[in-house]
Amino acid sequence: MIHWLAQSHEVVPQTAVTGGSFQFLSEKEAARLASLKTEKRRRDWLLGRWTTKRLLQTVVWETQNTTVPLDLITVSNNADGVPTIESQLPMVNGQFSISISHSHGHALVTAVAKPVWPIGCDLELIKPRSEAFIDDYFTETEALLVRQVAGTQRDTLVTAVWSAKESVLKALHLGLSVDTRAISCLIDPGERPSDSWVRFKIRCDNTRLPKEAPHFSGWWRTMNHFVMTLVVKQ
Repeated sequence: MIHWLAQSHEVVPQTAVTGGSFQFLSEKEAARLASLKTEKRRRDWLLGRWTTKRLLQTVVWETQNTTVPLDLITVSNNADGVPTIESQLPMVNGQFSISISHSHGHALVTAVAKPVWPIGCDLELIKPRSEAFIDDYFTETEALLVRQVAGTQRDTLVTAVWSAKESVLKALHLGLSVDTRAISCLIDPGERPSDSWVRFKIRCDNTRLPKEAPHFSGWWRTMNHFVMTLVVKQ
């Protein structure tokens, strides 16, 4: 089962934002926060950690009826920059694969209860993007689909396709190091998701990727002025 949580800056304890208290951070995280120089970087980093910990705390409570103290969970990154979970608690340590995304004061975190399992999520503000953007980053099939609609529907669909590509590339641990046209995310222009997740198809061109991609399942939805996407290995 995939678990997810989206939150905004407003939910992070203000004592943490101002540096007065780090009660939900582990010692390792507090040291990392102290090394961040800009206010925006600090706020985004804190939001990602708070959202991740609250999601895992909720999942453990729902599945094992156990309350996990937030400061006993450490969210860090491996050598490839992939988020990882460390904990003294066996019901948390090494039990989850996670993905984190930030955009305009909001964070989306997804988790799957399997260790080292390809998963990716992305959060994007819906905004207009040019025809040149589509030509540069979309496959021909993706471009044909998004050009079937216009206006705000087009803006939403283009944002969704771009976000879906980002999610797949996160799951592959590649980021934007490869041509985005090696990934094709086919979203039905007739779908109008709002408060529910809708599936989309994913095709990976392994001849253009440095390693073979697994088969992925993908979903997307909107939330206020944002698109959220998530993908996970089947």
